[in-house]
This record gives sequence, C-alpha cells and structure tokens, in this order.
Amino acid sequence: MKFIGLLLIVFLVGCESRPTKELALADVAIRSAQKVKAESLATDDFRRAENFYLRAKKDFAEGYFDSSRKFATDARLAAERAEYSALSKQQKAKGREEGSDASAVGSE
Repeated sequence: MKFIGLLLIVFLVGCESRPTKELALADVAIRSAQKVKAESLATDDFRRAENFYLRAKKDFAEGYFDSSRKFATDARLAAERAEYSALSKQQKAKGREEGSDASAVGSE
C-alpha cells in the first residue's frame, strides 16, 4: 500500500501543468499590441512576440509544456515591450503635433 501511495505522489509531482494561463496572457498581450499599431511602430519586438507565441503553441501541441511556458512568457514580455514602445512613439508624435499647432496659432 505504501508503494502505491509513493508511486501516486511521484506521478503527481512529475506531471507538468499545461501552460494555458501563460498562452492566454501572451495572446492578450499580442492583441493589445496590435490595437496600438505595434506591428508598424515597434516592428522588431512585435515580430519577436509573434514568433515566440507560435513556438509556444507548437511546443504545447507537442507536449513540451516547460518549453511552451517559457516561450509564452517570452511572447508576453516582447508584446508588452512592443505595446509600450508603440504608445511612446504615438505620444511623441502627438506632442510634436500639438507643438506645431501652438506655433501656428502664435504666428497669426
């Protein structure tokens, strides 16, 4: 009986949990980056996020859950960087537009 209990414990500890949460978070981060046009404003980070995400999904399908978790986390982080970069570039462009509007009004 002790052997069966020990075997059960080893089995449960050895089972890897599926990284569904990490994949979902990566997907949401990529969609958020898309909404702020990161594909064109932060191309490198966005492309990196997409590649990591595709690799995470591939590894998940093949049962490599540790690898999938790592790539999903990398995808999320790259997508968040892309989103931040895109938003920063949009804010800078908005500031330049407001500055040129103010100088145009002052010159009239």
